[in-house]
Amino acid sequence: MLEKPFDILTCSWPRAVTVAECRWVSEPEWDAPLMPSAPQPRWCDYNGQTCWMINWREVFSSDLVPWHGCLTGEMRGFHVVFRVRVNRSGRLSFWDDDGSFIRRNGALIHADREAHQLMRHEIEVSAGDQLEIAQWQLNNDWMWGAQLIPTRDAAAEATLLLSRYLEKVEHRLREPNGPALKSFIEGYAPARTVLCLYSMILNGYSPARVILYGEHQWSDEGRRLFDALLPFAEVVPTVQLRERIAQLGGAWLAEPDRPWFVLKACAALLCEPTEFCLMDDDVFILEPLDEALRAFESCNFVYMPDAEYGIYYRNLWGHLYQGAEPMLTGRTNTGLFLLRNAHDPRRLATELLDVNPHPHSACMWEQGYFACRFGNEKTCELPRERYFYPYCDGLPGGILHYDYARNPCGFVSLHFGGLINKPTDSVALVLAPEILSRHTS
Repeated sequence: MLEKPFDILTCSWPRAVTVAECRWVSEPEWDAPLMPSAPQPRWCDYNGQTCWMINWREVFSSDLVPWHGCLTGEMRGFHVVFRVRVNRSGRLSFWDDDGSFIRRNGALIHADREAHQLMRHEIEVSAGDQLEIAQWQLNNDWMWGAQLIPTRDAAAEATLLLSRYLEKVEHRLREPNGPALKSFIEGYAPARTVLCLYSMILNGYSPARVILYGEHQWSDEGRRLFDALLPFAEVVPTVQLRERIAQLGGAWLAEPDRPWFVLKACAALLCEPTEFCLMDDDVFILEPLDEALRAFESCNFVYMPDAEYGIYYRNLWGHLYQGAEPMLTGRTNTGLFLLRNAHDPRRLATELLDVNPHPHSACMWEQGYFACRFGNEKTCELPRERYFYPYCDGLPGGILHYDYARNPCGFVSLHFGGLINKPTDSVALVLAPEILSRHTS
């Protein structure tokens, strides 16, 4: 589980403040009367960093249900005083909305009387420090949260943590038990990408090869991380991918202004090997993919489910579909699938030219093509209860609070596609020990 940076020991009842020109001008009531119990924060992801955050509006909403359905508990013009105990030494990065005062051993170490949106600050702390925090509220949101900052930079921290699993990953790859793994990587969250690939190899199955595309999008830092942690992977230069697409008659598809999902589809369909698993870089694998691999023995297309988009898929690609009615592949999701592609790549390149991708989303253009082209063959839709898609069905506890180590819901995979708040690198590093130690000793 996530290690909390602090524990709340006590919390006062809210007390009124004096405000002048949107500024707190009275003094904190450090000895304000205490509430009978201290409210508890929750983990959240704020600007790419995990944060142990308390939302005072939720605390003071209590069981009130306004007719308009919006959150109440605003407590305008009040402040609270709460006492916390710091659990580890380091730099405590904290956020407040509005300003706050902090005392340690009676000495003031931070003072901010201003009204503002959530703002970041830092102080040095030691394990066991007890901090008194007074925070006020002008209006709207009212939150306070913190996290301990690692002493190393983010890339070094990611390399250090994830490298602990590299030897086990390489050992597993020596005895492959499934087809090659392809992944088209955007690269903006390289630590999460590594976690996704490691989770497949350690928890799902050991692929015959690991082939990565999309390198034109990667930052220098991301490349260094991949070089250090994915030495076994084959990286296909985007120039080479575009040359392959053009060679097969799809030069228009390879032009630089095409959406990323066009290159992803081409990497899957037009490049060797033709028998493979494709996984996006926002999929965590928690259990063996035995069920999917068994289905792949008799089916050419095995995929995780999405919402029912069959009517939209057929609006774009219906001229390719000659399969059963009603359309069995209308819930195709290409975040995770296995494919045995026996079609002439030149024919596929020509087909991909039929529909201009620019007016359409990845969901409709890319997934719709796979649904219609391979819906004519023997397919298998994996159970949505195990190959889970939080975009459609939520996630108990949320991204930071689900128990990945015990996996009580029995998920085989979790695909975070479609979400604005996908797991960041910071979140990935917090979750990595829970996910990667599930099936390793």
